[in-house]
Amino acid sequence: MSAVMNLGYSKFGLLSVFLAGITPLRGVSHAQASAVSGRTPNAETNKSKPQLQTGQKSLGTLPPATSTLADRAANAFSKRDWASARASYLEMLSADPENALAWANLGAVEQQDGKLDKAVLAFEASVRFNPQLVQSWLALGNLLSSQGDRYRAISCFTRALHEDPLDPRAHNLLAIEAKNIGWRDAALQELQRAIELKPDYGLAHFNLATMYLDQKPPATLLAKRHYEQALALGEKKDEVLERRLREE
Repeated sequence: MSAVMNLGYSKFGLLSVFLAGITPLRGVSHAQASAVSGRTPNAETNKSKPQLQTGQKSLGTLPPATSTLADRAANAFSKRDWASARASYLEMLSADPENALAWANLGAVEQQDGKLDKAVLAFEASVRFNPQLVQSWLALGNLLSSQGDRYRAISCFTRALHEDPLDPRAHNLLAIEAKNIGWRDAALQELQRAIELKPDYGLAHFNLATMYLDQKPPATLLAKRHYEQALALGEKKDEVLERRLREE
């Protein structure tokens, strides 16, 4: 049995390595990004969550004079009151229909509420109005992956890396999709790059362990080394992978 690669997000803390917990902050984007795991995503969920608003174009800013709405939306998000959060972001968009960050936050709300088709449309609008929003590209790619549209997902992750070649999450997510369609060498290179950029990236170590174990012949020692590193970094044990390590 082949080991399964793990998703690319950080435990329920917004997109992969950014946020801790699902508590939205004032003026934050809930947009973020993970993909392809037979295990329950442990560090990063497929659900999008908050990203700090810094005012940089790569992150975007919410419409001016909407701090009250932003607070209301963040409070509703923390309470999982998707209807109220949605209403707040729609109100922002009525004032500024091309605000990419508001679209990203709306996409996160729709995703959390299970309305995945609407989430896709919202994230597509986000990157249309601001192609530099890496978080939106990652969130969109993950949604498309979950719907089986792997080549479009790869396109999204590749575009994210175009905008920020140093984002380890994008490398990890691209590796997962590359492996899923049989591009094993590319997947291996992307995982190695993710760890080069972020040596304490537990999920990338876990995924690299699965890659080495699935090689023919398997690189068992390398697989064990990266699996142990993933555990040391807080990843959960995987029974299938551990059984295969014992058998090899």
